[in-house]
Amino acid sequence: MTTIPTGAQPTGQTAATGTAATSTTPGGTLDSDAFLKLLVAQLKYQDPSKPVDSSAFMAQTAQMQMVETMHQLVAQNTALISGQNSLSALALVGQQVTWTADGATKSGAVQAVKLDANGPLLVVGDAEVPLSVVSRVAAPGTA
Repeated sequence: MTTIPTGAQPTGQTAATGTAATSTTPGGTLDSDAFLKLLVAQLKYQDPSKPVDSSAFMAQTAQMQMVETMHQLVAQNTALISGQNSLSALALVGQQVTWTADGATKSGAVQAVKLDANGPLLVVGDAEVPLSVVSRVAAPGTA
């Protein structure tokens, strides 16, 4: 990989502060815009006698595209799991459920389902029970 020569200011940095203006994701990694800015800066400041190998350039571009595709896949899987959880909760309406709250085991019939941003909540009497804490499901009228 070609390094940026000293004294040259790569895209996204200021001469006065030297701080980066590139955007990062919450995990501290560069996003696709920052990657492209760095790639352009790399090409702009490369040594003309030693140009970047085209296969290395293509490999970097392919890796970035693969990372973006993986991010899209994660987002799709998250949406799919959320939908699956909602359907599972809806199927419990009318069923007898058991859960543990504050160290006590409680049970009751599911009357309704609330779809919340954090996941589905089963309405059992006065309680709103997250689907994740349900430990047992039984047909109505069974113990």
